[in-house]
Amino acid sequence: MLLIWLFVILIVNSSYTANLTSILTVQQLAPSINGLESLIHTNLPIGYQTGSFVRDYLINLNVNPGRLKDLESREMYERALNLGPYSQGGVAAIVDELPYVQLLQASNCQKYTIAGQEFTKSGWGFVSLFCFLCNILDMLF
Repeated sequence: MLLIWLFVILIVNSSYTANLTSILTVQQLAPSINGLESLIHTNLPIGYQTGSFVRDYLINLNVNPGRLKDLESREMYERALNLGPYSQGGVAAIVDELPYVQLLQASNCQKYTIAGQEFTKSGWGFVSLFCFLCNILDMLF
């Protein structure tokens, strides 16, 4: 009888440990940037496409121009996101038109996620917030 109870306690303990680990892991994987508003209220650097209207739009939303980093190509997008917000030349997120963001995500779907809602500016183009999940994990560890 004692062996049966020990086996039951072992199963309950293992179940509890697995459940707790799962809950804590899911919380860490959730992006800390939920949209454009939460990004604006941080002091993290923001990337945008060189020559895009996004720079002026973000400045009109009271984003310090020193936080904005212009990026010219998809390779620069990837490099800036891989460096992360706490490295020289890195960014926490990229605000850009939806087709460009989807192109980047299609080639790196495991690394990046689109956060926030799509919206239009004066009926022209989509802007989407693009956030790097691995930076969030780096901040936690």
